[in-house]
Amino acid sequence: MGESNQKCAVVTGGSFGLGLAICRHLLAADFEVLACGRSQSRLDDAAAELSGLRTLSVDVTRPADRDRLFEAIEGFGRPLDLLVNNAAISRAHDYTADVTLAADQARGEIETNFAAPIELSRLFLALRREKGWESQPATIANVSTPGALFPLEANPLYSATKAGFHFFTSSLRRQLVDTPVTVVEIFPPALDTGLALDMEVPGAAENGADTIDAVAARSVTGILSGEERILPHPESEALVGAVGDKSEQLADSVNTSLKRKEGWEQFKRDGS
Repeated sequence: MGESNQKCAVVTGGSFGLGLAICRHLLAADFEVLACGRSQSRLDDAAAELSGLRTLSVDVTRPADRDRLFEAIEGFGRPLDLLVNNAAISRAHDYTADVTLAADQARGEIETNFAAPIELSRLFLALRREKGWESQPATIANVSTPGALFPLEANPLYSATKAGFHFFTSSLRRQLVDTPVTVVEIFPPALDTGLALDMEVPGAAENGADTIDAVAARSVTGILSGEERILPHPESEALVGAVGDKSEQLADSVNTSLKRKEGWEQFKRDGS
């Protein structure tokens, strides 16, 4: 257990790749860090590499594991300052190929890339309310991708789930604008982390350990300085910059007129 004034962070997918590098830089910034992931052996390796790193083996797509994660967060004994939603998977799919048509291909990526981080964000906000921490500053940092802004034919489910998560992030930021919670979106470039082993990703092979570390360092610096959109690499700047701010300007326009109905809380929530 860290000092009572030490900031606390949780990083999903924190046992390797970009997540592990983010943990490294958060520890260097004097955070108490809990890294979670599915593989106990990878978590053991991460803990051996990074002195002081706390770890927890959880599958964030499972409700019981998410509950267990938040029990561990309560074990900090003080407010959680930073939730980094980094865990993601990417698979190649071709809906003209037998292997894709043979079985449900969508569920894993939808649950990992979209549903789980949304639920973790909800649980984080609910815990703040339950514990009376809502006046305390905090950050939700969502690791996105430039591929959230463009359709990707080779891995359409990754593109689609990340697009959905991108728009959730933007909407959540709007909802929390008058609260002490900052919502950050990070757009790393293609990195050689093993995320997409079944694909040829331009530039990924060149973006190895040094680039991963630099992207993590820039991401943590951006989080700590309160940036809402972090472009930690020239590739990120080029791809995200190509879209520009037009979508946010259009969103501003749409959201001035699109409102929840009075009494919306009373409407049925079960889909019927």
